[in-house]
Amino acid sequence: MTFNIFWPFIEFGVFYSMRAVFRLKDRCLSKSPYHTQKTTIQQYVELYSGPVYFIHYKYSSILNVTFVTFMYGLGLPILFPVAVFTFTILYFMEKTLIYYSFRQPPMYDDKLNKSVLSIMQFAPLLFLSFGYWMYSNKQLLSNDNIVYVERDNDPQPSHHIWYNAF
Repeated sequence: MTFNIFWPFIEFGVFYSMRAVFRLKDRCLSKSPYHTQKTTIQQYVELYSGPVYFIHYKYSSILNVTFVTFMYGLGLPILFPVAVFTFTILYFMEKTLIYYSFRQPPMYDDKLNKSVLSIMQFAPLLFLSFGYWMYSNKQLLSNDNIVYVERDNDPQPSHHIWYNAF
């Protein structure tokens, strides 16, 4: 989850450096913006206009952070501030990149937004079910079920026996 905080910076650095190298290669290491090896205007615009903005990749990272935070959040409460920090960084980076780096994004209809929101409504259900499991599991909350082994090669019993559920 902490990697998701740094990923927008890494992604920006890699793709910006790739674009800079391709532009320098096109200008043959010249500083003049009028020197180019492109033969058509479309090739020139394609090189200098920036990448296309794909919103579905951003939605997938948002869903990933949300579901991981909701799944393990009650057991690891540090995930909530990490998720807030991740969303804050992602918001400011995406806003800046949309203004200064990407091409004009295509017109998206509301179908993608509605599908993401319909998926996102299952996150609280995951939060409640995994939270209940974490808070009701005796092995996670107490030291009573710790079994000490005699030798390093001995298997540790897990006490997960199927008939104890009944």
